[in-house]
Amino acid sequence: MADTKKIQPDLSFIKGVMAAGGDTVNKCYQCATCSVVCPLSTEDRPFPRKEMLWAQWGLADKIAGDADVWLCHQCGDCSAYCPRDAKPGDVLGAIRLNAIKHYAEPKALADLLTNTAGVLGTVIAAFVVWYIVAFLWSLHTGVDFPFPKGEVNYHEYFTFIPIDIVVLPIVGLVVWASYKGVTNFWADISKGSGIVSYTGTGSTPPLGILFTKYAIPAFQEILSHKRFEECGQTAERAKGHKLLLWSFIMLFIVTTVVFILNDIIYVPFLGEEFTPMPLYNPIKIFANIAAIMLIVGAWLIIKMRKQKTAEGVLKSSEQDWILIWLIFSVGITGVAAELFRLMGIGGIAYPTYILHLATVVTLFLAVPYSKFAHLLYRTTAYVYQRYEEDMKAGKAGFGLEVPVNPVGPPPEKEEEKSEEAEEKQEEAKEEEKA
Repeated sequence: MADTKKIQPDLSFIKGVMAAGGDTVNKCYQCATCSVVCPLSTEDRPFPRKEMLWAQWGLADKIAGDADVWLCHQCGDCSAYCPRDAKPGDVLGAIRLNAIKHYAEPKALADLLTNTAGVLGTVIAAFVVWYIVAFLWSLHTGVDFPFPKGEVNYHEYFTFIPIDIVVLPIVGLVVWASYKGVTNFWADISKGSGIVSYTGTGSTPPLGILFTKYAIPAFQEILSHKRFEECGQTAERAKGHKLLLWSFIMLFIVTTVVFILNDIIYVPFLGEEFTPMPLYNPIKIFANIAAIMLIVGAWLIIKMRKQKTAEGVLKSSEQDWILIWLIFSVGITGVAAELFRLMGIGGIAYPTYILHLATVVTLFLAVPYSKFAHLLYRTTAYVYQRYEEDMKAGKAGFGLEVPVNPVGPPPEKEEEKSEEAEEKQEEAKEEEKA
């Protein structure tokens, strides 16, 4: 029997890609111009030509096992030079969005946080919940609600206890969903490459070596935005993106430090709140610098996207705008809450603070369920690229110098064996009749 492969297109995958902004995928006629201009493309990995072909044919399994999809920063070079206006960059963006929904658990949250109505509804719901929590806490503390008298002090509304009661379960959900998504993604790209997977059977490399040898160099490249700055058509996007990344890191550091000092040290052992801090406090200065970086970075990206979308270089989807405006809202409400507090305008300060908490919770919840998840999957792809290269070259140093093939035959071979078995059964029946 001839060595044939049976292709079974996933029509729902094709529809999902087209609905998410990749509706130009069928214009591609495989001229390979995109692979010629893309700096990610190599001789043995024609990117994004192979991804465009797989997307056209609905080969969802092939796409799932391809880490290259996440190495793309949608620089727009391939779309600018495409003679058919197939916009490969936009198609890849749509593929990534579908992948995020695929790995999300529970998937209902991904459906909720990838559309404007869902995000606005989540912010409003969080706003109402925070007000209910503030009211219940006022019954315990005896402060006036909704506007405590005297100097504006947000701890009149909340101490760390009600905030932690609401936030920590959300943190737990986000950490669990992120872990599930990343490990499933790693398993898929390992299967696609034919090398050992942490989530598969058999021996696995030590996590410590993986972190020091591959994760740290990947983190360094991400922090420097070296690859991002190689973009041609949208090179200026790297500036805003770098400001955002570093502002998030700085704000994470501030949040962690304040959590430790306030919730673990000051309140339990000293019987007083660590916040609010005076403006000259180094932590406060650090936080305010990060907030300004967040707002400026978000605004630069908004400005760039509007310009490049108008020029036809970049297609900005609903999910793109949802994320960037949500980030911008977090920054604006945070700074506004601080300014209104300093000005002593309680009637505006307290609702603004509640709105800030609502946007923060929504943004954090969106990490594994929206376009924000590229933070998880692109980082994983950066790490995996280095790991895969060394594994295939026999230089990984794990004692697994030969690439390990996936357990069992590939799906195509299983289909062939099934067809052969059916043919043999038919032949046997005919012989019995004869």
